[in-house]
Amino acid sequence: MKAIRPTDASLAHRTIGDVHWHVRPDWESTLLDDHGLPVDKWLSLGCARKVKSHQRRAVYVVEHAGRTFFVKHDRNVGLARAIGYFFRGSAARREWRATTEALRRGVRTAVPVAWGERIHGGLAWESFLITEAIPNAVPLDQFVFDQVAQLPVERRADVRRRVFRSLAELVAAIHTAGLCHADFHAGNMLVRAESIDAQTPPEIYLIDLQGARFFGPLDWPTSRRNLIVLNAKWFDRASLAERWRFLRTYLALRPELHVPPRNAMLEQLELGGREHARHFHRRRDRRAMETNQDFTRTRGRQATLHAVHDLPEGVSQALLRQPDRLLWRYLDRPVKLDHASLMVRAELALAGGPVEVTYKRWRPRSWWKALWSRCRGSRALRGWYLGQALLARGIATARPLVVRESRHPCFRPESYLATEWIDGAENLHLWGWQLAERPQTQRLRLAARCAESLGRLVGRMHSRQISHGDLKGSNLLVVERDGDVRTWLIDVDGVRIHRRLSPRRREADLARLATSLEAHPWVTRAIRCRFLRAYAAEFPPETIRRESLWRGVARRAARRIAKRRRQGKAVL
Repeated sequence: MKAIRPTDASLAHRTIGDVHWHVRPDWESTLLDDHGLPVDKWLSLGCARKVKSHQRRAVYVVEHAGRTFFVKHDRNVGLARAIGYFFRGSAARREWRATTEALRRGVRTAVPVAWGERIHGGLAWESFLITEAIPNAVPLDQFVFDQVAQLPVERRADVRRRVFRSLAELVAAIHTAGLCHADFHAGNMLVRAESIDAQTPPEIYLIDLQGARFFGPLDWPTSRRNLIVLNAKWFDRASLAERWRFLRTYLALRPELHVPPRNAMLEQLELGGREHARHFHRRRDRRAMETNQDFTRTRGRQATLHAVHDLPEGVSQALLRQPDRLLWRYLDRPVKLDHASLMVRAELALAGGPVEVTYKRWRPRSWWKALWSRCRGSRALRGWYLGQALLARGIATARPLVVRESRHPCFRPESYLATEWIDGAENLHLWGWQLAERPQTQRLRLAARCAESLGRLVGRMHSRQISHGDLKGSNLLVVERDGDVRTWLIDVDGVRIHRRLSPRRREADLARLATSLEAHPWVTRAIRCRFLRAYAAEFPPETIRRESLWRGVARRAARRIAKRRRQGKAVL
């Protein structure tokens, strides 16, 4: 199919300094003054705020002259990108053309009002795009999984059903219009928030069309690629019934589409979504080591500090200069003390208020371990990186908040890591021994819920190609609240992210966990079956053979238990 190039609308043209502006005449007086676009002035007056910022792009929302609009600033282009923009157009120019063409084809999106380019030497070094704000709009994933989740149970299902039907109608309209979106996920769709109370279908808008291309109505292979990206961000949070209802509505609105049989089609979307999610997360893992809208990196003379975005600047500087001060302030609340590490339960100030954290210092015990840590990164830095990677994949673990790694050429560098404290948590061994003292009926009920939660946790980890080299009871936390049981994974130093996690590696992890549970004789066969069912449910259908997995894990666990007993070690 040949791409169709959209055309520009009729605009007023104005050059201010070295910025060439193209603006709708009725917006010119609102947006521009004698010095151009006064973003700094709006920020100082408090009528603008920054909603997204990183090295290459900043996004602002502005309320000015009775209007609300978004300013997208593509900045710090660099020579290579500027040369690329000479041939294919700047980011603002491409998104303006794509957005106006989408509106012409009847796709619901934000209305653009102006765009500009900073031209120097014939190259566009910066660009600006301004669009009208969509009133009371929030990202679709945030609306469904945060706002709708707070509704009463009897209303929640109805609202979700209407949202998924409206989403199917929007996607069908987009594909029928011939729009192929390069980043087709729920974060680039906005829903009007008042739809949560209305009985009418909610209004959903597609945004961020910089990489959009236009054809005739999309065929199944092209549509499938878009649906796979959408499915990759929803498959673990939307039920199978919701996904099938969405697909059935979508297909009913596109009767001309030639699709494979139902089971083959669902398998293509499921496996394609998981593969896309795996590549997506591997690309984004490095974000935790850079400055962006979620994380900050601060380099000092003697150390580098990585932190979450809501850690105040003053706290970051204090930890960068004197990391031991927080340690000594809470030395009377120790959690762990050995030759290599010291951990205390401390309190850390965040933008939303103080939070309880575990604050840990590592110090290499020998010269060769210190040398090795300088080559591969400290344990604290690995804990930060792997903890953020697990959270991004939806695997429950303590959230890392800040890490400090020494850059001084000392022979035995120290590193520090602060992670959120999970209130009321006990490790699996301690919780299991306490559970053994309860009445049998209560014990079996809670043990079954723990097995299901633990099965989902380990299954989610393995289905996302992640293993843990020391998956034992002391590295798993259990929280019991209001009759519910939740589990967390800790001590992520043993975590490894694989391109393909082999069945043998999965069996080894599960055998280590089964060996650890040998210390709790009340763990019955039925409880182990509950764990295995919940574990297998995290994988695509028919990819886990539970019987052969059970036998393989049992053999490995038996060998491990026999070896530990021969060595005279406790089976834990």
